[in-house]
Amino acid sequence: MTHIKRKIVTILTNEHIPDGEKITMLRELEADSLSKERSATEGMTPVDGDDGEDLKTIENALRKLGQEPVEAGAASL
Repeated sequence: MTHIKRKIVTILTNEHIPDGEKITMLRELEADSLSKERSATEGMTPVDGDDGEDLKTIENALRKLGQEPVEAGAASL
């Protein structure tokens, strides 16, 4: 399990964190992950080589909290 996946599980399973705060934390992870993907499309080598798996995990976590992930199409890159 990657560092990000462990972090997501910790966020989702912590009953002391309100859902709104969980969503904020996941949105920050999502923004970081999208930034990494953007860097990769600009010719920079991905730091962790996860091939988008972290972003997919973040998106699934957001959906569990009733949120839609940010559109990650070409316009967002």
